[in-house]
Amino acid sequence: MGTRAGAAQLADVDDPLDRGGRIVEHFRVDASRRLFFALGLGSMVMAVGSLSMAAALYFMRVDAGVPLHARATPVEGVPASGPILSSASDPIELRLSWWEVMFGLVGLGSIAGGGGWAIARLNRVLREERYLALRTDGAYYCDEAGRSRVLWEDVADVRAEGDAVVFELHDGERWKRTERFAGASPEALAKRASEIRRKALFGLL
Repeated sequence: MGTRAGAAQLADVDDPLDRGGRIVEHFRVDASRRLFFALGLGSMVMAVGSLSMAAALYFMRVDAGVPLHARATPVEGVPASGPILSSASDPIELRLSWWEVMFGLVGLGSIAGGGGWAIARLNRVLREERYLALRTDGAYYCDEAGRSRVLWEDVADVRAEGDAVVFELHDGERWKRTERFAGASPEALAKRASEIRRKALFGLL
């Protein structure tokens, strides 16, 4: 989250953007890391679930003495619809032990839970409104915690400091944005904000 000092806070968090200046440029907070985390962790949990189910099925066949290459016999032309036969052509009954049942349940739960969690997480990230708008009246930031802005006439300078963009105010206060914005480095964003500020102060926007 960005830090703020001396910036004018909007009291009404539902105040629409069109009550302020016109938006000149708009930058969304980069959510790629959170998206990759959701996809990566969800995929890992689902992979563990798949391996758990595969292990349950594998050991079920091993415990019953069924060769791994053995397949169920066809019945009336329907493939793999009959029993699995031993080398003596006797039907082999497959039974699950309690721990094989547990492996299977853990696998099913992991596949369903991992996929559901990933979808819910992705939906939450994509629905979030976190952005910085460079407007004709100033810079405006919005996230789930609230909204804040600085007016261009109060800004003395805009510059990049490491991974942050700092709006230096005339009274010495600083409006610092530490978020990563998609499509713009801190240097490029600070340069663009400075250009918009100069044009706005000269009435060129």
